[in-house]
Amino acid sequence: MWALKFRAREQGNLIEERTKRFKIILYFYSQNYYEEKGKFHFIASGIIEGEEKNKKEFLKDLKKDKKVTFLESHKDFLICIYSEPKKGSRAAVKVAYNPRLIFIKPAIIDKEGWEEWEIASVRRKDLEDLIRASKSIPNLEFKLLYLKQEKISNLMIYSILPKLTDKQKKCLSLAIGHGYYGYPRKIKLKELAKQMKISLSTFQFHLARAEAKVIPFLSKQQ
Repeated sequence: MWALKFRAREQGNLIEERTKRFKIILYFYSQNYYEEKGKFHFIASGIIEGEEKNKKEFLKDLKKDKKVTFLESHKDFLICIYSEPKKGSRAAVKVAYNPRLIFIKPAIIDKEGWEEWEIASVRRKDLEDLIRASKSIPNLEFKLLYLKQEKISNLMIYSILPKLTDKQKKCLSLAIGHGYYGYPRKIKLKELAKQMKISLSTFQFHLARAEAKVIPFLSKQQ
């Protein structure tokens, strides 16, 4: 199997511009598309990570965009349909939605608007075509991280992730976002508890329960 990993950022992209503006991270799948009334309509889903206020503002602002024809969200999960004119993009769209491509994990769109993709195919040419098509898009920054032949050990899919309660998810997201798991640690638990407006012991309880669900899952992915 051939594997491709790259980072890209496009000026004016309706998703990237908003992850940057509202300082959120989006785990994003662009799942399919259809053609209607002279436009491409893209179906996508994602999981939002960040401060609660920022996530709400992100969704509110995205819904106002004229390109967005459908947006439904439940807690941190969203499904979205947005449109782009067909003119000048048909070739790139067909390359990106090549049915031979395997998306190893969701794209990660970070707080600086960068998308990071990991894609595989049995044919190197499919991935080379995708690189060429990406580089041909105006106003797109493209960084190739690797193109190599390797065995794929797993695929990351939303539905197999461990299910967390709202409190567990918020505590874990806050800890990750503020560098609690970094080295050296950038914040203490009591400071995170203060931000959540709960006691230290309650914060520790919810975070420990979240870790107990997530860590065994992650250890199986190695």
